[in-house]
Amino acid sequence: MKKIIALLIGLLLPLSGFAEVIQFEANESPPYWSKNMPHNGMCGEILQAMSELAGLQSTVVFKPLKRLIADTENNDVGNPDFYLQHNDFYSIIPIAIYQSAFYYYKPSYPTGITLHNLADLKHYNIGVLKGTLIDQLSFKQHGINFETSYKQESIFKKLKLGRIDLALEIDLIAYHTLHNLYPGQHKDFAIIQLPNSISPIALMINESQPNAEEITQLYRQALTTLIQSGRYQKIIQKYYGDLSFPPKQFKHLERFNRLYNFY
Repeated sequence: MKKIIALLIGLLLPLSGFAEVIQFEANESPPYWSKNMPHNGMCGEILQAMSELAGLQSTVVFKPLKRLIADTENNDVGNPDFYLQHNDFYSIIPIAIYQSAFYYYKPSYPTGITLHNLADLKHYNIGVLKGTLIDQLSFKQHGINFETSYKQESIFKKLKLGRIDLALEIDLIAYHTLHNLYPGQHKDFAIIQLPNSISPIALMINESQPNAEEITQLYRQALTTLIQSGRYQKIIQKYYGDLSFPPKQFKHLERFNRLYNFY
């Protein structure tokens, strides 16, 4: 009987009683994730708030994207599309969304740039961050070439110098990069929104993670509580500033939750 009672007590202990810290690995991509920002950036702050509500301990380790994709035993954070071909996850929990856009330097194109279809891109040299273009081959087959850089700052420096014509970047990352690089001049860079480019940022719990089922349930409930309390919205707004974040934010989160619900 004593053994049965001890077993039952053990099953009823909260997960926070475990000493293990849940480690996630991320690619440096401020302001979403950054070891040089308070709370590790916007998504780091969301993760921290979720962990507090869930009674869990979490930490974020930063590595290059290529190493993250190659490691099949870690918990990742980011866009699941970069990882699903190489990794098996117990669960995928979307916590935010992002949108991509093209940028050009207005003084170089005073009459502007208009894009109607893929064929229009053939006329321009396009800069992109190395490792972030999932299907580069299909673009090459359409005669569209990209010049890759290792840092966002390098992309926009090339754009200002005229070494590239367009930059393909995530809108919030571009917003912060331009404000840091060229304060007071960021309005010299025009934006061409890509309305169908909404993508998720998710917590990806690896199959090898101990207590993966319990951790998943606690994180999902914590995210719901965070949104319902309004704290989530305050975190998002703090990083977006005067930049409008994608409309229908929560509908997109629900859509991605349904998409990855089979995990």
